[in-house]
Amino acid sequence: MSGSIRVRIRERDLYIPALRAAEAEGGFIATSKLIDVLTNEFEPEGEDATILDGRNDSRFSQIVRNLVSHRESSTSIFFKGLAEYTGDGIKITQRGRQFLSQVPE
Repeated sequence: MSGSIRVRIRERDLYIPALRAAEAEGGFIATSKLIDVLTNEFEPEGEDATILDGRNDSRFSQIVRNLVSHRESSTSIFFKGLAEYTGDGIKITQRGRQFLSQVPE
């Protein structure tokens, strides 16, 4: 078979890119802008690009919003102290900046 099978994008795939996006924006990024930035970076296709029933947004944008809604999860960037939820976006913490400095580009 030619071509590759694309695996669905998972919430945990967005942790580092979301932190990098916040850092690039001066430390804070609104959720709506984060959706735009990560959509451009990941270029979702297939099931991830599907528009949700009764909504105007894609599965991928829901995955990005889940970063925030699942912030109490023990694996989230918020629970680990790498970012803070501000009510309308995420703010990278000093711990998050230190973490990113150790992650290869």
